[in-house]
Amino acid sequence: MQRILSTFIIFVSAFLLFQIQPILSKELLPEFGGGASVWSTSLFFYQSMLLLGYLYAHLLSRYQLKRQLFIHTLLVALSSIITFNTIEVSLFLSLTPAWSVIAKLFLQVGLVFMLLSATSVLLQRWYIESTAMTVPYQWYSLSNLGSLLALLSYPFIFEVLFSIDEQKSYWTVGLFAYCILLLCLIYVLFSNGSIADKAITKSKTTLLVKPNWLWIAFSATSSMMLIATTQMISINIPPMPLIWALPLVIYLLTFSYAFASAKSYNRAHWTYLLIFSAFAGLMMFFLGSQFNALAQLVIYSFILFIVCMICHGELRKLAPDGSLLTVFYLYIALGGVIGSLLSALVAPLLFEQITEFIVALAVALSLFIYTLLTQTTKTSSCYKIALLATLVIWGTGYSYLFVNFNQYNLASERNFYGYVTVKDITTSDLAERRLIDGTTIHGSQPLNKQTELTNSYYHHHTGIAKSLSALKKQQDLNIGIIGLGAGVLAKFGDKFDKIRFYELNPAVYNMAMNYFSYLTDSPARIDVAIGDGRITLTKEQKNNAPLMNALIIDAFSSDVIPTHLLTEEAFQLYWQRLTKGGLLIIHISNNHIDLMPVLQAHSKRFDKSLIKFNYSGTQLGSQWVVMTNNQAFLNSIAMTDLSPITPYSTVHLAQWTDQKHSLIPLLKL
Repeated sequence: MQRILSTFIIFVSAFLLFQIQPILSKELLPEFGGGASVWSTSLFFYQSMLLLGYLYAHLLSRYQLKRQLFIHTLLVALSSIITFNTIEVSLFLSLTPAWSVIAKLFLQVGLVFMLLSATSVLLQRWYIESTAMTVPYQWYSLSNLGSLLALLSYPFIFEVLFSIDEQKSYWTVGLFAYCILLLCLIYVLFSNGSIADKAITKSKTTLLVKPNWLWIAFSATSSMMLIATTQMISINIPPMPLIWALPLVIYLLTFSYAFASAKSYNRAHWTYLLIFSAFAGLMMFFLGSQFNALAQLVIYSFILFIVCMICHGELRKLAPDGSLLTVFYLYIALGGVIGSLLSALVAPLLFEQITEFIVALAVALSLFIYTLLTQTTKTSSCYKIALLATLVIWGTGYSYLFVNFNQYNLASERNFYGYVTVKDITTSDLAERRLIDGTTIHGSQPLNKQTELTNSYYHHHTGIAKSLSALKKQQDLNIGIIGLGAGVLAKFGDKFDKIRFYELNPAVYNMAMNYFSYLTDSPARIDVAIGDGRITLTKEQKNNAPLMNALIIDAFSSDVIPTHLLTEEAFQLYWQRLTKGGLLIIHISNNHIDLMPVLQAHSKRFDKSLIKFNYSGTQLGSQWVVMTNNQAFLNSIAMTDLSPITPYSTVHLAQWTDQKHSLIPLLKL
């Protein structure tokens, strides 16, 4: 009975751990602009709590079994009471976005996450102490399977069917079920007489044991690769639980497979796959945006799978006996924290691009070659030379590609919200300056100001130009624009017009002011508010700020509008900030998400007419949608300028709210 209960508790704790991660991270997205860094920072927090959990389990194992049971039960009961603490701390105002994410997560689930993280190690420890059996490493595999089920079920079931508040309520029910199962296990241990006080050997209680440095190195490498891969995928595909879950599923699946049996991993079988993956990763780093969403997911997933399989397979080979069980897990967790720290917090300070992806590949390849050279006795000299030559060729290839792909760069800056680059593109038929966020062009300007910019989302044939031109015939512009980019839309303003930009990323504002002239050249009165557009609009609404006659949604995160700007509550706010007959203009150009089911649903919900402009005459085609009840404006738009809208049935409309929305049904794979 003890074995059955233990395995079931481990499974439930793992499920709860990895179910709460996407729930809380998705809940935080609107507060921090909807960017991918929310998830990478969250992963650092979760892995830090995992380390604390393993440290807690290691320290607790120094006590006699009866005392361990009492302390753990007391702490679990306390954590159940304070979970989802909603206390707001004014200190958040002085924290950077990354540390604000960490602080909010810690207040909500810090203690309970740490205790759940310790469950697998503690129950294995209790099992070998109460039965004198060998270490059940296969339970670690079972723990990862519970985690996999949580991650796979969330984007396809829980996110689709339940609101965030409902998800948190059901998770709380699961936590209480965990508590009951834990009490049942304690009862069984007492009933079986398994908690007789036993002497704890010194080797089991030593706090600091010199680790095999490869424990930390392989664990840190796989963790860094996990976060870096997720960031690379999120350059072009919007941040959402599915994109978060897939890399984490691969990470856990390789852990589960490697630790299921000592024979699961055969080093010789993975050598050539790792070399292939390293060069494939090099290609994707520079050319990944050229592939469609499905191809990117498949290739990045394959690379991550191979690297994690190598790292976790080597960890299983290095696993010690039962006397160092908690120490081994502790150093694995330490490596995970180091890897996530480097990727989530240090890399944005050091690199202007997501270079940590390349660093992780280089370290994985180097560690594997080192292991082959030092721990494999039957290796020929030619084979060793070939491995080292492979590493040199790979490094040379990266250097060559880096120089060629960055030759046009004029300036770059990276922060929590992403990385932006200004490029001067000069070819035989093109001479323009571009602002690029990740791989998405956020505005451009001819290097010769006398040249008309035709290859753009904003030239005079596009929907935004025609909409503003029609509105100007009725009245002077008094418009708001969520998303600054290079400031191109400022060119539509005249002397008596007012244009207020809302820009989340300070780096974008710096680039627009220092490298583009749209803001300074415009005769209109220009104002730029730094901060999330929706949050700033909410403050304006509370302060009774003057209404606008048009609001333009031109903000992009990973090639698509952040979801919190497209929910019913967001649209309710937009209409409150617009005059009667005002225009809501939305830029929906993107490669991976069909937003029309969402916009048609809002059109019906708010009883507004919906028209669509689609221009594909240049390389940068554009799609703009306008919602309004301004009949004079609608009558002034020529039917030949409009693109037909395919009506969706009520069943297929996407009724997005802050509490419930999913991108999965809208993916264009």
